[in-house]
This record gives sequence, C-alpha cells and structure tokens, in this order.
Amino acid sequence: MKEIKPKLDHNITLAGLLLTDADKAVLKTERATEGPIKGLLFFKKTIPSGIVYILNGAEFPNAEAVDLLLYLIWQAEQNNWQRKLELESLNKLAKEIFGVKRLGKTEKKLIERLLTIWKFHGYYFPNSFLWQGKKITAQFGVIEDWIIESQGRGKPARVEITFNEKFLEICKETDWYRRPSWLEIKKLRKEIAKSLYLLALEYKPDEQTKDWKIYIDGDIKYWYRNALNSLANPKHLRPSIILKRLKKAIEEINEKTNLRMDLQQTEKGNYCIVVKEVAPAGSEALEIPFDKLPPEDKALLVAYLEVVAEKRKINNIWGFLRSMTSKQVKTWLRKAKKYFESEMQGAKESEIKEKPRLLEVLRDWAKKKFKGKPTLQRALFGEDKVLKAFENNKKVIFQCTDSFLAKLLQQDYGKELKKIFKKEVIFE
Repeated sequence: MKEIKPKLDHNITLAGLLLTDADKAVLKTERATEGPIKGLLFFKKTIPSGIVYILNGAEFPNAEAVDLLLYLIWQAEQNNWQRKLELESLNKLAKEIFGVKRLGKTEKKLIERLLTIWKFHGYYFPNSFLWQGKKITAQFGVIEDWIIESQGRGKPARVEITFNEKFLEICKETDWYRRPSWLEIKKLRKEIAKSLYLLALEYKPDEQTKDWKIYIDGDIKYWYRNALNSLANPKHLRPSIILKRLKKAIEEINEKTNLRMDLQQTEKGNYCIVVKEVAPAGSEALEIPFDKLPPEDKALLVAYLEVVAEKRKINNIWGFLRSMTSKQVKTWLRKAKKYFESEMQGAKESEIKEKPRLLEVLRDWAKKKFKGKPTLQRALFGEDKVLKAFENNKKVIFQCTDSFLAKLLQQDYGKELKKIFKKEVIFE
C-alpha cells in the first residue's frame, strides 16, 4: 500500500504559520475565555477543513520572525530532522538572517525576542486538521525551548533550539512543495517581494504544476494589505502606487529567484499575476543568455520586440527576453538586425512612440558604466532623473527631469549611446 504523505504544510500555511497582520496585531487579537485555550491571545481563522485558532502569548510573528523560522527549518532539514538543533555560531545566524557582518547587542536581543515569539506561538485545530486522510483535533507549537551559550571572549556563542515534536514530525513527514525555500527567500530584500513569493506558493495547486495564476481581489487595496500582509497606511495607498510596488517586487523575484511572474489585466478589468516555475527551489542561479549580451544588442532586441509583441502575442517582453535560450537569442537578434536595417533605409521618419523598456537598457548600461560609483549613476540616470523613453526608426529620445541635466547627458554621453542604440540618441 502506498504511503500517505498529506500536504500538512498547506494546513499550517493557511492557518497563519507566516502570519504578519496588516494592522497592529495586538489591536485585533482576542483573549480566549473558555475551552482549552482559555486565557491565551488568539486569531480565529477559517480554513477549507474548518477553523483554526492561531495562538500566542508574546506577539505575533513579523517578517523577521518568518525569516528566522524558515532558516531554522532549513537547518533542521540539513541535519536529518534532529529535534534538537545545534548552531555553533550566533554570529553566523545573525549574518544569514539580517545580513550583518558582525553580531551586535541589537541583533542578539532581536534574535532572543524572535525565538521567544516562536516559543509562545501555537495552533489549535478543533476537528479541522487533516492527517493521513482524517480530520483530527490537534494543538501544537513550534519551538519548545532555546538556549544561547557564551563560550568565552573571542569565541562564538552557541545556539541550541528544541523544536516541538509534532511540528517537526509535520516538517519531516510531509511533501513540502509549498514550504518556502530559505535559499530562495534570502535572495529577496523587499518585504513585498518576499510576501508575494510566499503567496505564490499558496496558490500552486500541486507538485507537477509549473504554471499557475494569483488572482487579485477587485478591491486591490484590501488585497494588498491582507493577502500580502502590508503594513502600509491605507490613507497613502492608491491603485497606481500598489501596481508600481507590485511591479518592483515582481522584477526582484524574476531577477533573483526560481519563479517568473507577469502582472496582467483580466477581461473583467481586474488583475492577476501569472507565475511560472523555471527551476527547482534552491538551485544555482540560472545563466540567462540575454543578460550576457552587450548593451547594444539588448537595445536592439528590446526595440524589435516592442514592434512585434502584439502580433506574436508576447505579453511580457522583459520576461520573454530573459527566458530565451542561447539559440533563440541568436535567431531573434538576426531578425532584429534585418528588420532595422530595412527600416533605417526608408527615407520617411516613422511615428515616435513611448518605449519604457528602453529605460531598462539605458540603466543597465549606466550600472556598468559607473560600476563602483552608484551615487553618481543614480544622480545622472536614476528613475527620478531620466523619466521616459521614446523611439522611432531614426532616433531614441530620453525625457529628463530638467533641461540642464538633459544638456549635460547629451554632451557627455550622446555619441557613446548612439553606438549602443544604433541610432541618434537625444536627451531633452
């Protein structure tokens, strides 16, 4: 008989393993007055199999607490799921979680606080937890206890963590296709990007599926603050701001992780995010042939795809470019050169159209041009300096924030960029 490995991670994820509330959690919690959880602070949440009470005696996990737990689960997996996890260096833990070079008092206190939060975090499923095909009543926590042992001046402090036995059993015995990989999460810096990556895994229907969609609620502000657990003040949120933040998060996910996303508008006028898994979680960074091209070839391909995207039904040009194989890059590059050679020969100047993706090419060139000088690069070519890009068959026009900057860029870089874009470059 085939062994049953239920997807218990889905129970826990839906229950709030990664819970960070959109408002201050303490204002939305209640204190139980009866039953087995009497006296504890809780959130009550509906899940497909019933309800769950998410419990905590300290405070509910925030983004940093989630990062810490994902790292600890990954470490437990590397150590054959031993219930007692021993880490030889508190400094290394801080470096992995917070990206600091050296452990300070602030980081040490923060780690102690986050461990305390998980120590007092738990779940109560009244006849609603799926286990080996049955619904059961269950209550369990995450961490039983922890210690930090100083080993003397100049020596790294040891960390010892004992997981809740039931929690670790769930981690060990489940096919965790929805459990976020720490190796992917740690690549992301924007909290919205992390939340969106985690949400994508909740929407993934099964292990075999490599393409799926995240549907966005008609009220995009409500969706943003709750589905992505945003702490943003609703007074300062507009659909245009939310869409801009989503696009930035998607760019980071596409650039750094094993997922590719594309924000699209549905026929009903709402939005959805198309997700594609292009590599197993935790795999080495993919070599992307398009990224290895010189700036002039990138500009040529972007410009060509802008022209043919509608006819070829290419919705996400940047994503399409970065998904190409080496052979495909060469083929499309030949088509682009042939097309623009014939266009340039025409005497009539075509209509000027806005081409936002040419800004990506310009900034990619600027990053390499001013490598090691990020402040200067942002001062000249930052998002608030060069605002828009336009193009026709004869020239590329970049719109700047003021005429003085435009004159400076034209004088210093106009000729050099003409070689990149293969046509006249004008800053105005």
